[in-house]
Amino acid sequence: MSLIITLYVREGIVMASDSRLSLNMQQTGGQGQTVHLSVGQSDSNYKTFLTPTNIGISTCGAADISGVPIAGYLESFINDIVVPQQLAVDQVAPALLKYFQTFQPPPETTFHVAGYKAQQQSSEQQIWTVDVVRNAVQRVNIVGQQGASWGGEIDILARLVQPVGQLDANGNVVARFPVHPIPWGFFTLQDAIDFSIFAIRSTIDALRFQPRAKTVGGPIDVLVIKPTEALWIQRKALRVT
Repeated sequence: MSLIITLYVREGIVMASDSRLSLNMQQTGGQGQTVHLSVGQSDSNYKTFLTPTNIGISTCGAADISGVPIAGYLESFINDIVVPQQLAVDQVAPALLKYFQTFQPPPETTFHVAGYKAQQQSSEQQIWTVDVVRNAVQRVNIVGQQGASWGGEIDILARLVQPVGQLDANGNVVARFPVHPIPWGFFTLQDAIDFSIFAIRSTIDALRFQPRAKTVGGPIDVLVIKPTEALWIQRKALRVT
C-alpha cells in the first residue's frame, strides 16, 4: 500500500507520494495458524511519474506485477504509448486502464492522472482516477474549483480532515468533536505543496506509533504541474551508498 495525494488550485497541480515498497506474505504457525506479514522491502520506490508532455501519474495499491515493481511498467507505458502517440491527459487515463488490464490478473492498483488539456484559447486543468480492478476511469475535478484527492492508506488523513466523534460500547455517537473544514478554495500553490507533504508525513509519523504494518514511508516526492511547465519540488535521486 502507499499514500498518494493530488491537489489542484488555480495556479497549478501538486502530486505527491511516499516511497515505501511493502511485501505481503503469509506464514503458517503452530496448529495450522496463518500469520499475515507486511514487510517494508524498500524505501526507494518511485510512485509519481512525469511524462515528457507534462502529465503526472501517481500509483498506489499493488506495487508489483508478477514480482516486478510496477514502476518499470509505468515507465514502459510512458515511453511506448504516451510519447509515440502524443496522448493528451484525458487520453492517458483510459489508455492506462487498457494497458494494465492486459495483465492477468489485473493488478489491484489505482492511479491518479493529472495535467492540462489545450483548448482554443486556454489550458483546462484535468485530474483523473483510474481503478484497474473495477475497470473505472473518473474525472475528479470540476472546472474552476479547487480541491484534493487522495488514495491508498488514507484512514489517518481522513481522521484529520473529516468530522470525528466518540462512540459508546454500542456504537452510538456520544460526543462530536469540533469540525474545522479545510478551505481548499483559498489554497495557494505553496499551500498545496505544504499540505501534500503534511498529509504524507503525518501518516508516516502516526504509523510509527501504531501496532500495524508500516506501509507508508521513505522520502516524499512532490511534483508541480503548471499550464506551461512542470517541475519537481523534491524527488529522491539515485546515489552511491
